[in-house]
Amino acid sequence: MTSINPAATNTAPGRRALPAWQAVTGAAALAAVVNLIVLFIGDAAGASLVLELNGKPDEIGASDVIFMSIAAPVIGVTAVVLLARWKPVFLRVGQLVGGAVAVLTAIGPLTQDTDGGTASTLITMHLFVGFVAVAALEVIRRSRV
Repeated sequence: MTSINPAATNTAPGRRALPAWQAVTGAAALAAVVNLIVLFIGDAAGASLVLELNGKPDEIGASDVIFMSIAAPVIGVTAVVLLARWKPVFLRVGQLVGGAVAVLTAIGPLTQDTDGGTASTLITMHLFVGFVAVAALEVIRRSRV
């Protein structure tokens, strides 16, 4: 049986392709929701959620978390998907780079002069955004096989 749907012809037998925009949107939404939950847990646990930026205290709010949780996976995963149209190996490279960037940025809160609750909350958020980006790229990669 043949299909006129081009997405159906690029996938493994019995699988439907997941469009990249759905993977990106789902990753961004999941990252935002989970990171908001982590923020509220950190707040309930007594974390100050205040960082010293340019000599002034800056409180981490829900809008900051939502924006960064959406922007990071959307920009990163979209860039990798566009590169993968040229060379599919960039999906794997993007996973490695995304995971590495998440781990490296998670070190940042440890260098700040803040309480342990705030640092652990931020580390968890950074690592989860990285996990979501890697998972979204894996979903896209598997749907193209």
